[in-house]
Amino acid sequence: MEPIKIDNEEIKKVIFSGQDFIQIGNRKFILFEVDQIKEPNMYEVTDSDEEKQLLKALEHENPVLSEEEITRMLGDQK
Repeated sequence: MEPIKIDNEEIKKVIFSGQDFIQIGNRKFILFEVDQIKEPNMYEVTDSDEEKQLLKALEHENPVLSEEEITRMLGDQK
């Protein structure tokens, strides 16, 4: 999995604005920072506040994921 590099200053301002989501058309995207990606679809979240926000968003805004899928994506860091 390769990250998308964004050089557009206007888009960078939006991303760093502190908002949790961005909306493009009718679609919403969650923004969270990851330190590293160990393997595809696995994210390591080291900040406990960010992890809480991510879990809240995944559980409430994305009902297509099961609890098991969410745990697997987070790498069961507990």
